[in-house]
Amino acid sequence: MTDTGTTPIAQWRVDVDDYVQVLEVCRDQGQAVIGSLGGDAALIDVDDGSATALERHEMGVLSAAWSSDGSRVAVGGQDGCVRIYDRTGAAQGLVDTSAWVTALAWSPNAPVLAVGAGRHLLITDHDGALLHDFDDQPSTVTAVAWSADGSRVGATAYGGIGWHDVVGPRTGRRRRFDWKGSLLSLAMSPDGAWACAGAQDATVHLWRLWSGKDLSMSGYPSKIERIGFRHDSRWLAVACLGEITVWDFGGKGPAGTAPAAASGHDKHIEDLDWDPSGKSVATGGGDGRTIVWAAPTRAGQDLSPVTALESDAATSRLRWVSDNSLLVGRADGGLVKLAV
Repeated sequence: MTDTGTTPIAQWRVDVDDYVQVLEVCRDQGQAVIGSLGGDAALIDVDDGSATALERHEMGVLSAAWSSDGSRVAVGGQDGCVRIYDRTGAAQGLVDTSAWVTALAWSPNAPVLAVGAGRHLLITDHDGALLHDFDDQPSTVTAVAWSADGSRVGATAYGGIGWHDVVGPRTGRRRRFDWKGSLLSLAMSPDGAWACAGAQDATVHLWRLWSGKDLSMSGYPSKIERIGFRHDSRWLAVACLGEITVWDFGGKGPAGTAPAAASGHDKHIEDLDWDPSGKSVATGGGDGRTIVWAAPTRAGQDLSPVTALESDAATSRLRWVSDNSLLVGRADGGLVKLAV
């Protein structure tokens, strides 16, 4: 990659016991939750890096999510437990499942939590009381996401997406968007128009909601695990090996267009995230490199790096705190706040 001419400045660092597997930020409350493969979990004050330890998940942390109002945070692990806390770290509830908790997501407009655990999609209240158990998933749930209006929950597994009604007269019903393959990630466009899934077979599969009309973006060299929409739904970022591609969802969508793209990593990209303003997207890789890219302005263009940081440890997770500050989790257990 070309020299960006700027270097991010580290403002603080905290450490957990192992590879940073989970990192989620609540910008309104100025907090983050972090979890490691060794089992450590903690709340972090993003201003000064002070940490409040949470209950360990002895077999490793796999998932975490903040409620839409920032009053609750849920953490799930390989031990089959989901622990729910308030923003001070005080325990509020426990969901005890019989399988790894691979995915968590709170409703965008209600204190309701979706839990993907094994072949179950569980829906609980804000303190963990069970509301629904959709226990007939075709295989292990890999990702969950809510519809924009909070009435349905999507769960990906081998064979497609199941959309489950949890609000209104159709509560308890399910509609499937079938697709023969293993889906690894799921992103809803904020405008509620698209559901996009990264797949094991090196494609990004799209469904137009709620018609079910679908299409695929193919040609990738490996499986797709990291995808993310910009806040205005215009652009979808996709990571594959060391390359980032950004698809234009303006107008009629990405069909027949070429993505904006760049190759700035020597090893696979572990995570990506759009900044709050949508002016840039950050990627972190197994090469220890964290890169901030300027958002594209048209389909097919070459993405330009704004700034980059090299580290001896692989970047495992990253999340924006604000337009000019970024949290970076690393394979050595470090969590660093960067001023960019």
